[in-house]
Amino acid sequence: MSNEKAENKLVYDITDLPGVGSATAQKLIEAGYSSLEAIAVATPQELSDVTGLPIPTANKIIKAAREFLGFKFKTALELKKERMNVKKITTSSRNLDELLGGGIETKNITEFYGEFGSGKCFSKDTQIYFENNDGLYLMNIKEMYDLYAGRKRETPFDNGYIVPIDSVYVYALNPKTMNIMQVRAKYLYREKISKLVKITLNNGISVKTTLRHPVLIYNKEGLKWIPANNLEPGDTTVTVKPIPDSISAEITKSKSTKIQKTKLVDKMNVLNFHAIEDIELVDYNDWVYDLVVPHVHNFITPTGLILHNTQLSHQLSVNVQLAQDKGGLDAKAVYIDTEGTFRWERIEAMARGVGLDPDKVMENIYWIRAVNSHHQIAIVEELFDLLKRENIKLVVIDSLTSHFRAEFPGRENLAMRQQLLNKHLHQLMRLSEIFDVAVVITNQVMARPDVFYGDPTQAVGGHVLYHAPGIRIQLKKSRGNKRIARVVDAPHIPEGETIFVITEWGIRDPE
Repeated sequence: MSNEKAENKLVYDITDLPGVGSATAQKLIEAGYSSLEAIAVATPQELSDVTGLPIPTANKIIKAAREFLGFKFKTALELKKERMNVKKITTSSRNLDELLGGGIETKNITEFYGEFGSGKCFSKDTQIYFENNDGLYLMNIKEMYDLYAGRKRETPFDNGYIVPIDSVYVYALNPKTMNIMQVRAKYLYREKISKLVKITLNNGISVKTTLRHPVLIYNKEGLKWIPANNLEPGDTTVTVKPIPDSISAEITKSKSTKIQKTKLVDKMNVLNFHAIEDIELVDYNDWVYDLVVPHVHNFITPTGLILHNTQLSHQLSVNVQLAQDKGGLDAKAVYIDTEGTFRWERIEAMARGVGLDPDKVMENIYWIRAVNSHHQIAIVEELFDLLKRENIKLVVIDSLTSHFRAEFPGRENLAMRQQLLNKHLHQLMRLSEIFDVAVVITNQVMARPDVFYGDPTQAVGGHVLYHAPGIRIQLKKSRGNKRIARVVDAPHIPEGETIFVITEWGIRDPE
């Protein structure tokens, strides 16, 4: 096509590029270069390899694609005007929005890192007290799951299955008062896991959890949830006073409420501290279970163990769908899930919290599970085509480094991991710029300096990651449901920190 005709077009395709005929276009499409955007961010060597064209010709094609898309020199004033028009998504917390300079920006990568994650399940023999309309029960979590799976239809979810539970109450630690309370549980979940962490305390009690299941620890910073695979012998755990065997036996035998709830709570309402004696990675190859308890996100076992269970990525996936005058972009979201963190029940609650139809909100979130690092990169490549067809303004990757960290352990694999991670980050940077979307990535912190270099409170990824995101925010757990957000790096907003809270309805400001 001549330049004169091309200038009069409003929409271009790859056959408009000089030197791209039908045969070359077919080769480019088959190799994943189906759009001007994909070609514009490619290297001449990449196009030459897939088309067989000389590198100078491939370079000319790339240059033409960039010109069509407006990639050219700009004055600082033009750049300022562009930045003034950058769109922003509210977090539903005014405090956090102000810290971020108005919200999550499009044409930028925002990283959140800190003590969060998924895989919060435990072995099938973990015991639990619960009460329903029939009485007070003591049984292991597998028996509880089987009981409700027989009453309600088990639904495939993530890597396993989920069952809703009605009018079920468990005992939990109130994060505000540090007293025992009775709270309502909403769901039971199960999935198959090959290995677990067995944690044995110096009082003989042990529990088997998944590697990232948080355990309540007391140290110089106070109470803190630490993933099981980051614990060490000598760490001090926090438990409550175990229920006497006589009471447990009575509950098991009678399955009734003859035991007064106040009596049971009073028996547990004493905090104990025990050192971890041993931590062992064990083979399991069986089902693990999770109990979803809103508000407090923990429940107490008869032995006194306080178990944590499964927010910002979910909230943004909802909020991007809000009208622009309410802090949204009237758009859809993509959620790339690397750890099984996505929970539809949280989306449902958050949608109701901002006045949206939950089913419609979920229809506007494109979810995909990334099974390894190469699949994760391939998914983002596909987005260059998907974002052309759909009104998507938010891309979430939760979490970015999980697969890279697992697949390239040790210093001997560090160079390879960083090279691949660098490629992935530049891929995301191009995506955000070309399509004017907000890219939000969550990241893990390094908590084992004997395995990963550097400060154990730093995010995984090293210097490659430190310089890619436009905004880096560290999240820390505070007392109760409060979180502290701190600006670690952002060239256009000042350093500072703020507090927000996680409620049943999502992210909010503290009262």
